[in-house]
Amino acid sequence: MKNLFLILTVLAIGFTSCENQNKDLSNQFDKLQQENDSIYQMHSELKQHHAMLMEEHQMTSQQMQGVVLEDSTWLENIAKQEVVLKNHEAQIAQHEQLLKGHQDLKGSFANLTAEEMEAQISEMREDLDEIRKDHNSMENEHDEIKKDLEKIKENLAKQMSKNREGQTSS
Repeated sequence: MKNLFLILTVLAIGFTSCENQNKDLSNQFDKLQQENDSIYQMHSELKQHHAMLMEEHQMTSQQMQGVVLEDSTWLENIAKQEVVLKNHEAQIAQHEQLLKGHQDLKGSFANLTAEEMEAQISEMREDLDEIRKDHNSMENEHDEIKKDLEKIKENLAKQMSKNREGQTSS
């Protein structure tokens, strides 16, 4: 009888411990889901900003076509920007897929074992940290591209103005 009581006590403690662990893991997951939602919102804004920058890049590139440029580095800068922007586009698509995957996990998370929950939480944490880091890097690169585009457009406008003045005085 004493052994049966001891076994039942150990089982009850183990069950309560597992229940507490699952509750703790669920709370951690809920917090990560809130963070995921917040990052998804920032991601959407970054994606929108990226699309506008791509459009500005395309317009500037088109303006440069057919113009004899005083400075050939403008074309080099445009080409480099295009590579960076295409890389960003791929990263944005990958991030979107990860963030949506995290959202999809909501429905099945409660059915996972504690070990699977811990693995999912760890993976999500790593993904979110990586996405946050990538977003910061992309934002910085977007700022640089924006500055370069403004400088190129300003110089291009000056050159075109000079060309028009040269044509009217001849």
